[in-house]
Amino acid sequence: MPEITESFITEHPLERVWQFFQNVPEVVTCMPGLALTEETGDMSYRGVVTVRVGPISATFEGEATIVETDAAAHRCRLDAKGIDKRGGNRAAASVTYELTPHGANGTEVTLRGEIKLAGALAQIGRGAIIHDVAHALTTQFVDCLNAKLAAAGEDEAGSIGSQELRGGRLLFVLFRQSLKRFLAGLLRPFRARP
Repeated sequence: MPEITESFITEHPLERVWQFFQNVPEVVTCMPGLALTEETGDMSYRGVVTVRVGPISATFEGEATIVETDAAAHRCRLDAKGIDKRGGNRAAASVTYELTPHGANGTEVTLRGEIKLAGALAQIGRGAIIHDVAHALTTQFVDCLNAKLAAAGEDEAGSIGSQELRGGRLLFVLFRQSLKRFLAGLLRPFRARP
């Protein structure tokens, strides 16, 4: 079960960022490949997420439920599960996000998640690849979040959304991350010399 930790800093006040995170339909517009299909009540939502990695494409239909919200600590936990009926892939995740003040007027967001995959994507999701995918998704989410928070009004913010993370772009991101790790490994012995 891969464990993922991602964090980022946004130059917007903590309460403004927290307020954004409480608007689930708005947050979903910043998630690549994710579409909200139904609010089922009791802080539960149904949706569809599409992931394409090279020749493998999976469309998960599933449900996410906010199971814990601590407004004083600016922390929230949600559980999600989904199934790709066509490819037989299954996914489940438990994700916690926490907001803390950063500097005079910024916010640091920390995301922690545990992900379970079954099916063909479980073979791809081993090792560093799942972390690289999470990093690529987080980067795209942050760009959208910052654009929405900087928008002049609700109409402008509503027109901003994330693009689907397609296989070509994802493969490029994965290649770039793998190349960085490879080069870091090659250079490590030279950095260690006195």
